[in-house]
Amino acid sequence: MRARFAPIVGMLGLSVAACEPRTTSPASGGARPAFQTVDFVNETHFRCYTVSQQTPQPATTVTLSDQFISSATLSIDEPLQFCAPTSKNGGPINAPEEHLTMYAAAQPLPTGLTVSTEDQFGTRDLTAVGARVLLVPTEKNDLGFPANLNHDWCYAVTGPAVGEQVTLEDQFSSDTLRVEHPRLFCNPVEKTVGDVTTSPPEPDVHLTCYDLHGPQRTQATKAAIQNQFETDTFTVTSWQLLCVPAAKLGVEAA
Repeated sequence: MRARFAPIVGMLGLSVAACEPRTTSPASGGARPAFQTVDFVNETHFRCYTVSQQTPQPATTVTLSDQFISSATLSIDEPLQFCAPTSKNGGPINAPEEHLTMYAAAQPLPTGLTVSTEDQFGTRDLTAVGARVLLVPTEKNDLGFPANLNHDWCYAVTGPAVGEQVTLEDQFSSDTLRVEHPRLFCNPVEKTVGDVTTSPPEPDVHLTCYDLHGPQRTQATKAAIQNQFETDTFTVTSWQLLCVPAAKLGVEAA
């Protein structure tokens, strides 16, 4: 069932937004749920690469609403990174058409948040300080538009490092790298452009994006893309982040 985003006020007076009903996201504090609905194995993992060259586009005005910020109107400009589905440690890529383009979309939080999360690397508490980027579903090279993929609004976070070695393989590169600190925690977001509002098809599926360490990729690759903001050809170069499916277990004022 598709959830509806609606603002709530936390116990400490914090104005945030909640998505009801949710089995993975109890209210501020509270016990961890007995089960969660995010498939950490089969949901798409993404490796994000720098967009080093693209055609400048006019800025687009969007209104965003998610579980932390009830509403904000922003101007979306040039792409920062392009995220491709990736196999982690030989795992499947079940939806090869799913790609994301990252755009700057900064918005402060009234106060910091502590977000309890879980993914394939375990449970961890993250401290979120403000929204930073928007992830937009994108079609690449006529593979078909990823209609079942969320838009995500991602928050800068700090938290404990993973320190785990993984093998990643995707259309741009195959590498064995070390996963380190979480950098972004991403909420499914409702996005409005003009009179068109797009709601998240999987409102329970979040992403946590970690930085990567290892021998860097230097080859440049071109990718023809199309999304709700632009049709273009990107040149992608170095990898930056690994974004894995995550569940949000709870949130409270930091």
